[in-house]
Amino acid sequence: MRRQRLREFQDMSRSLNVPVRYFAGEHDASLDRGEAYLEVFGGQLNYTFEHRGIHFIVLDNISDPAPILGAKQIAWLKDDLTRQRADQPIVVLTHRPLFAMYPQWDWATRDGQQAIDLLMPFKNVTVFYGHVHHEHHQNTGHIAHHASKAVMFPLSPVGTAETKTQLLWDAAQPYKGLGWRAVRATASGATQQMREQNIG
Repeated sequence: MRRQRLREFQDMSRSLNVPVRYFAGEHDASLDRGEAYLEVFGGQLNYTFEHRGIHFIVLDNISDPAPILGAKQIAWLKDDLTRQRADQPIVVLTHRPLFAMYPQWDWATRDGQQAIDLLMPFKNVTVFYGHVHHEHHQNTGHIAHHASKAVMFPLSPVGTAETKTQLLWDAAQPYKGLGWRAVRATASGATQQMREQNIG
């Protein structure tokens, strides 16, 4: 069933008239260390690519049963960063937050600080993560970390429930807690702004 859903998503995304890159969430890869995901999408669970002068790094902190990157991947990241100049724009894509946002709910990566430490010497680093299904922004030094609302399964905000809980569906507010991220780029050197948009 999971392989079928992955293939259905792959078929839908092929219709997009833009380059598409995939990386896994825990529902895609945590049950079998990414076996089904890699069977459908191929490639690797962690990888890099370049786009318009930006170095993108995809990290895998979901395929291990524990919420970790692991020593092998951290060594891989260290090696990749040795080839980047100090002012290279870098965007990191990761499912779980690298910092300890709320470990009680699995909203953390146990060895994420090691990755952050490796990234600290670089002047232009931004990290985007998911998993928490909420808009959230945090800085570790000069490194900005951003998450946006999910497009499905809104979760209770931190501190409002004893355990991580999906919000009940409300027919009067069917899109409550859902959203998407809009990023508008302007002229080079201008200040960039992000704005959360609610569906509905």
